[in-house]
Amino acid sequence: MYQTILYEEKENIAYITFNRPEVGNAFSEVSFREIPEALTKASEDGNIRAVVLTGKGKLFCGGGDINQFKEMIEKDDGGIPEHLVEATGAMGRAIRNCSKPVIASINGAAAGAGMGVALAADFRIMEKRSSLVTAFVGMGLPGDTGVLYFLQKMVGISMATELLMFSKPIKGERAFELGLANKVVEDGTLKEETWAFVKKVASLPTQTVSYQKQLSNEFFYSDLEKFNYREAQLMHLSSLTDDHKEAVMAFLEKRAPHFRGH
Repeated sequence: MYQTILYEEKENIAYITFNRPEVGNAFSEVSFREIPEALTKASEDGNIRAVVLTGKGKLFCGGGDINQFKEMIEKDDGGIPEHLVEATGAMGRAIRNCSKPVIASINGAAAGAGMGVALAADFRIMEKRSSLVTAFVGMGLPGDTGVLYFLQKMVGISMATELLMFSKPIKGERAFELGLANKVVEDGTLKEETWAFVKKVASLPTQTVSYQKQLSNEFFYSDLEKFNYREAQLMHLSSLTDDHKEAVMAFLEKRAPHFRGH
C-alpha cells in the first residue's frame, strides 16, 4: 500500500515506520504524501488510541535526500521548489492535527526534517545514544518541516538559535535536560520502553486527550501553517546560493565546506 513507510496496527496502537533504510530513511516526495495519509488514517480510526513514529534500521530519519539536492544542483533548474518545502510542513501539521497522541520513538539520529517531524510529536522517547541534529545551516539552508518553529517554542529563542546555527548533535540525556525528550532509556531497550509508555498513553480517555490537543494547537500552534509558507520561500531562496551548492558537494566529497557568504 505504501512505498516509503510501513503502517502496522498492534492492539490499539498504530505504528508508522519510515522505511527507506538504504538512504537513512531520508524523506522523498512520496514520503511527503504518504506520512500525512497514514496519520489521517490513524486519526480517523476509532480503534486506534495512539500513534508511534519510528524508523527502520539504524536511523529514525536522516532528513532530506542528499541525492535529490545533488540532482537539483546539477540540473540548475531553480533550486528547491517552494511546494516541496511546503510539503515537509504538511507532515508536521498532520502530526499536530492527528486526533490521537503521537509518540516519536527515536532510534539513532533524527536529523534535519527528521528532527522537525520528531519535534511535532506529542512525546519523544530516546535512547542515550540517540540524537537530534538540526543540520540545516551546515547545508546552507535555514530549515524546513517547522524545526525552527517547534524548537523555539520548546527551548526559547537564544538556545534554539545556538542549536540551529551550530548543528551539534543533541544526545538523549541532553535532549531530556533541554525539554526535547520526555523519556530517555538505556541503549537497546527502545522498542520495549516505547511499548510500555504508549500503552499508558493509550489507556487514557482518548476523546479527552484529543480535545486537550485541539486546545494546544489553537493557542500554541495556530500560526504553524503561516510559518511553513514563509520557511518554504526562504528555503527556496537559500537553495539558489553558492553556499548551499558548496555544502552539498562537500557532504558528498566527505570534506569540510568552505562558505563564502553568498
